[in-house]
Amino acid sequence: MFRTLYVGFKLFPRVLMLRHYRRLTLENKKVNEKDIEKEAEKMLNTLVSLGPAFIKLGQILSVHSDLLPEAYLKVLSRLQDNVPPAPWEEVYEEIKEDLGDEFLKRLNINPNPIASASIAQVYLADLDGKKVVLKVNRPNIRKEVEEDIKAMKTLVPFLKYIFDESFYESAKAIIDDFSSRIFDEMDFTKEEFYMRKIKEELNFPDVKIPQPIYATKRVLIMEYVKSYKVTSEEAKKIIPPETLSYKVFRTFMVMLLEKEYFHADPHPGNIGVDDEGNLVLYDFGMVGKMDKDTRNKLIRAYVALTRLDGIELVKVLDELGAIQPEANRELLAKGIELFLKTFQGVTPETLKVEDFISAANEVFYRFPLRLPQKLVLYIRTTSTLGGTCITIYPEFNFFSNLVKLIEDEDLVIPALIDQVKDTLSSLARKFRTSLLERPVIERKNNTGGEYYLSLGIAILSILSYIFTKNITLALLLIIFALIIKR
Repeated sequence: MFRTLYVGFKLFPRVLMLRHYRRLTLENKKVNEKDIEKEAEKMLNTLVSLGPAFIKLGQILSVHSDLLPEAYLKVLSRLQDNVPPAPWEEVYEEIKEDLGDEFLKRLNINPNPIASASIAQVYLADLDGKKVVLKVNRPNIRKEVEEDIKAMKTLVPFLKYIFDESFYESAKAIIDDFSSRIFDEMDFTKEEFYMRKIKEELNFPDVKIPQPIYATKRVLIMEYVKSYKVTSEEAKKIIPPETLSYKVFRTFMVMLLEKEYFHADPHPGNIGVDDEGNLVLYDFGMVGKMDKDTRNKLIRAYVALTRLDGIELVKVLDELGAIQPEANRELLAKGIELFLKTFQGVTPETLKVEDFISAANEVFYRFPLRLPQKLVLYIRTTSTLGGTCITIYPEFNFFSNLVKLIEDEDLVIPALIDQVKDTLSSLARKFRTSLLERPVIERKNNTGGEYYLSLGIAILSILSYIFTKNITLALLLIIFALIIKR
């Protein structure tokens, strides 16, 4: 209970200021950009001070343009979860509990971590004389996160008294999804599964994924693969920056647009280049899963964007569940078209991703749009990926490379085929519904007048066909006769 009160006390001023800026923005009132950036910095510092769960939550919120103004998104996107390492003695106790004395006899672990984050720490070791890497949960991290998730779920209902209903419903959905996803990240048996699955699905000859050796919920042992950080000068000497940036882009976008699972955290620390010029992917704690139907809809959305087709874009957004139920679709389409007109005359080669993201964030914030939970990791991945590619090669252009990738991988035709299938399926469903019999109401006081009338119309239909040869008119008259008879 004390933790919940403390979290509420720390966040309450920040929440009130967010409500203030949200109202000003939605009412098209003037907002001082420097003031809102300062407030966003305060929000970032508050989340960091509250610990690992809130840092992770801030990272998720950094792509929610339907909830936060752009200044908040930019500031929260800088959230990193690098923290000082926990004492080795406490970490060793967790390793010993999970692996047992017999396994530990085969291991020689260097107690100085090579990486330390909010959820886990990473160590180099020898296993039976072979160099390996150990990933270990921070001591007591599960207990800390459980307490913070409980605090979040206790405090979320109060948002309905502070914000509009749309904000509250979206925030509640985010917390519900986050509360299960963060525990998945702490379970290394799931990370082992993702490593094997993505390695099998991706199957690129020039991409390496370390082979997992053994996993428990708190400890993961994998092979050691030496590489240079993808943004380092050593990596750029092995592969020219322009080639390297596209190689990274293609690897992650193929996972996103063609495979069932995708690595959802492509920041530079998780990507390396080895001496042979292969990409090496690390840290599979954050992995997304996407069904084929959603992937095809996203490809259609990309195509609509590159063609500045507002109507098709709204249609796809609606199919993805990104439009509020009460929204007027026709008005929204007009608004989106006005937004896209600002990019007329701009080609994918000259469109700067920062300008587009800034404008898109504004649209999501002002229009009755919402970011579906199934797309949160997807959006975060593309945002992080774009930043990594620009860091490798400052001239990297997200949209022109996206067009190139879609063409190279022949992704448009399957997406359009799926669209046609969906349309035909919808029409077939409507037709079948129309064939359902309606209950027949038995009529009392029925007379023979209707019989003779319908008989007369049937004879008239025959005569009309003899004299006019118009089969359509004859059939319509016959149908009319049958309706009357019934």
